[in-house]
Amino acid sequence: MSTPIGQHWTLVHQGDDLLGPEFHARTFAFAGAANQDPNTLVHTTLIHHKGNPSSDKGILYVHGYTDYFFQTGLAEHFVALGYRFYALDLQGYGRSIRPSTPPNWCDSLDQYGQDIDIALATMKADGINSLVLLGHSTGGLILSNYLAQPYALPERDSHYRNDFPTVRGLILNSPFLALPFPPAMLNRISWPIRMLVSALPFSFLRAKKISLYAKTLHTKFGGEWDYRLDWKPAEGFDLSFHWLREIIRTQRHLAHQRLAIPTLLCRSKVSTIGKATVAETQQGDGVLDVDSMQDAADKTFSKLTTKVITEGFHDLYLSHKSARQAYLSAITTWLNTLD
Repeated sequence: MSTPIGQHWTLVHQGDDLLGPEFHARTFAFAGAANQDPNTLVHTTLIHHKGNPSSDKGILYVHGYTDYFFQTGLAEHFVALGYRFYALDLQGYGRSIRPSTPPNWCDSLDQYGQDIDIALATMKADGINSLVLLGHSTGGLILSNYLAQPYALPERDSHYRNDFPTVRGLILNSPFLALPFPPAMLNRISWPIRMLVSALPFSFLRAKKISLYAKTLHTKFGGEWDYRLDWKPAEGFDLSFHWLREIIRTQRHLAHQRLAIPTLLCRSKVSTIGKATVAETQQGDGVLDVDSMQDAADKTFSKLTTKVITEGFHDLYLSHKSARQAYLSAITTWLNTLD
């Protein structure tokens, strides 16, 4: 039986999550983009660890592109610190993929504000009064964009916004704040790329080849992590020019903002894009350029702390143990400064 919890969304399913009995999942149906037919509903999924049920402080995690939440150890780390841990599988990702729309599709990154609204309202109803946001890669861009324009979408109702928990800080795990090119090159090629994807919004780059980054991660290729390859395929999903145009638009918008929220940027020491082997790729971020990432973060966040993780992968939590522990230690230290 469906349960309405807000003006714009409905709880349609809940129960133990596929990650095991320590995790609970709730699926919500809602009208996604502002210009979408309200009779055509999409879904978002909020997962939470059942630990610390009486705590009033929480973490909300948002994954990256071609991704979903499966990092149980990340949740357990925050639970051990006394937080209640929540994670979203955004509309079109992971548990929220539906046959009616292409995986990972969006009309605009702004529409993910609805997913975040649902998560925040639900967390408040669960007794969370304050929280820290944590975003990986595109999730970091989405959360930053949300904080930069929290009232931008007309379908958000101010009544429910006022009932959200207080956001005390933002953690960025290798955020997609800039295209994956060194700063000097980015200055030269960003305009041509923007013109190309704007002129051909219905074009795609077809996903055919398994990426070296995927080979650094999944047990199938010798990595440490066993996750669902239908939700996080080794080849990636087809890359939409429309999606890339919206990424660039959002990045440009953020470059002209100045956000005062306390922010922790965690990134690898070096980029390893284009390396020839898995071993070389594992020495750093094989997806984004860390210098352009840092430059973009410096422009946008006025209360920025940066932690550089030696040999950190693009998803720092999925790095080898020493880098993963350095990443978690950096988060723990920074969280203590918020108290």
